Amino acid sequence: MESGVRRISVLPRPLLIASYLGLFALWALLVGDTLTLWQERQVLIERRKLAAALYPTPIPPPPPTATPTIAPTSTPVPTPTVLPTPTPRPIAVVHPKTGRTIAAWLPTSFDAEDARASFEANKDILDEVSPFWYMANVSDGTLIPEAGARDAALVAAAHEADVLVIPTIHNVLDPEEILPMLQDPERRRQHIAHIMAEVRAYNYDGIDMDYETLPASSRGVYSAFMQELSAALHAEQKLLTVAVHAKTEDFGGWGAFQDWKLLGEICDRVRIMTYDYSWRGGGPGPIAPLSWVASVAEYGRSVVPAEKLQLGIPFYGYNWGEDEDALPQTWTEIQELIAQHQPDVNFRARDYTGPIEESFFNYQHRGKKRTVWFADYRSLSAKLELVEQLDFSGIAIWRLGNEDPKNWTAVREELVQRPSLIQRVVNTYLPDH
Repeated sequence: MESGVRRISVLPRPLLIASYLGLFALWALLVGDTLTLWQERQVLIERRKLAAALYPTPIPPPPPTATPTIAPTSTPVPTPTVLPTPTPRPIAVVHPKTGRTIAAWLPTSFDAEDARASFEANKDILDEVSPFWYMANVSDGTLIPEAGARDAALVAAAHEADVLVIPTIHNVLDPEEILPMLQDPERRRQHIAHIMAEVRAYNYDGIDMDYETLPASSRGVYSAFMQELSAALHAEQKLLTVAVHAKTEDFGGWGAFQDWKLLGEICDRVRIMTYDYSWRGGGPGPIAPLSWVASVAEYGRSVVPAEKLQLGIPFYGYNWGEDEDALPQTWTEIQELIAQHQPDVNFRARDYTGPIEESFFNYQHRGKKRTVWFADYRSLSAKLELVEQLDFSGIAIWRLGNEDPKNWTAVREELVQRPSLIQRVVNTYLPDH
């Protein structure tokens, strides 16, 4: 043994150093391969946990309520248009692509060309797209398709890119018109039957419900409808997502009719509309001030599983005139105003309420002052950091089309180039996590 050590000790120093470095490189390679295999195994485990959390055993519909009902209509559920039988698509438990879900609403009845261009440019990182496609016919529960709805080419392009297609049904034109339908169990049943027929016929991956601005008194019937729809969709392995009004307490604001705890149990995604803090009918101000968004997000996390929460992200701005409702404007329109009027554009980082992270400017039009507030990539980066801090599932963007191109740079840098799925797995093995 001593002679062997003596022989090594007399080797030329450069050769000895090279041998040590070679052994170290081999050791590092083996460690790297081991870590890679461990990470792949942990990602698989995490995905299975996510699948179990997002797709639990369907909750059966509740028993009929004692709510007074309207006489049921006799309108039969029509047979949908006969289309080729779609290839079955299993629920995509491999999502999200980046460690956070990236969802976006896509209009087709306005700004359709630019919205589609944005989708095509970013479908490689999108996980879910919700075309803004349907309203309800409250008399019989049928669906009223908007311009551009049932676009088979869009569905095919999304599925080809591994993007889930979850069309939106909304009531934004006349919010309370749907109340008689929700109050009538038979009409609810018909509405759900029509929804399911549409999902089957056009090979959707689920439905996004955007019933907004209902009175607090409708909470019971709204909850019953969502439970019944959840049971129907989950029975066929389809997803249910829901847009909810921002609030910081259960019966607060416009969202008093929405029971977040219940929705967190029966829905696969809860998309918080953390925008319109300053709204069209109010005075000028930030659309989604960070301090307010943080308060809403923290409340959401207290009642809904974080893995189901998506933070609403505004890709738009508002333009207020004196004593006038605001006009919604895209990033492109706002840049045209800046080029035309050359105003001083101010970025407000914070005020007395806390962080703001939005931009604004004033200009004169026909002798009157106008004020524009809008979010940009800096606003988005601050919100993405909040998503990381609270470990939300991801983001839901309103909306695609004519947005700040730097927004997508921020999304790619924050959610793609630095994916967080592995970090969340590693955290579970660290002390105090």
